[in-house]
Amino acid sequence: MKVKKTREQKAGGAVTMFDVAEYAGVSPQTVSRVVANSSLVADKTRRRVEAAIQALRYIPNAAARSLASASSRVVAVIIPTLSSSAFAAEVKGVIDTLEPHKISVIIGNTEYSAEREESLVRSLLERRPMGIILTGLQHSEKVRTLLQQSGVTVIETWDTDGDPIDMAVGFSNFTAGYDVGRLLCQRGSKRIAFVGGSSSQDSRAQSRYLGLCKAVKKARLPNVYRVELQLPMSSADGVRGLDEVLRNAPETDAIFFSADTMALAAILECNRRGIKVPDQLAICGFGDYELATMVSPSLTTVRTRPEEMGATAAQMLLARADGADNLESTIRLDHQLIQRESA
Repeated sequence: MKVKKTREQKAGGAVTMFDVAEYAGVSPQTVSRVVANSSLVADKTRRRVEAAIQALRYIPNAAARSLASASSRVVAVIIPTLSSSAFAAEVKGVIDTLEPHKISVIIGNTEYSAEREESLVRSLLERRPMGIILTGLQHSEKVRTLLQQSGVTVIETWDTDGDPIDMAVGFSNFTAGYDVGRLLCQRGSKRIAFVGGSSSQDSRAQSRYLGLCKAVKKARLPNVYRVELQLPMSSADGVRGLDEVLRNAPETDAIFFSADTMALAAILECNRRGIKVPDQLAICGFGDYELATMVSPSLTTVRTRPEEMGATAAQMLLARADGADNLESTIRLDHQLIQRESA
């Protein structure tokens, strides 16, 4: 049986569960499940772990045996806000997938705060969850270190424009932004603006902005005018963003809002002011919320399938718990540009 080689054991040091995991090429939790004789481990993986245990002469202790049972029935999902229907749909996908397996879900809300995310990760790891599902790929170094050292399965969602801590499922925000920019350029827009969260708070909106800028640059148009808003944002921020664009860049003829909630509010405000959409000002959103088809003009936007994203993240966790080999580190779910009347 072929197993990965590990570093040389330190002189006089006892072999740990983490040494066995590294040697066998699995997570520490998988080792603990083998030690506890859990049925969640595939036979092929079990044999590999048992070979590593024998090769390293590992002697399991009580803590190693208890880790598997203590971490087998809870998954933590950390999202940036509870007010977004998109994140609610993601959580629904996770719960609907895990519930038949009698796995509970704990939800943490960061309110787009890096400090709050770190605090949540610390407290949730103390509960020894089966896995943690995070939003995005950008986290503080402390959070990354905590998760990497924990041995807990980590799934990052909503972004595939980078390397995950463990595994990721989502879409390319950069490509989505580029697709919006290309559409606006093709329809004849000459001055394009972007309204979204601040780059320091929302790396996913930042990627959409950069993708938009690439399309605009390729079309040899003037630089994108950007409005950065503090998170979390609301519908009212759509009106504030619209005001700032019209005040500081009055020649703008197209705006890409990083969320449908703001884009929908902007359309309603344009209707109130007599600004013709899209003839005078094209508007594009992000998310394809239900109301996107109910306003007039209907909203051009990007569809991202958050419920499927959550379900896929949960399936990845289940596969890891089952000891599946050769899991993809990143699963990309294609976004879809939905062209309607507003752009």
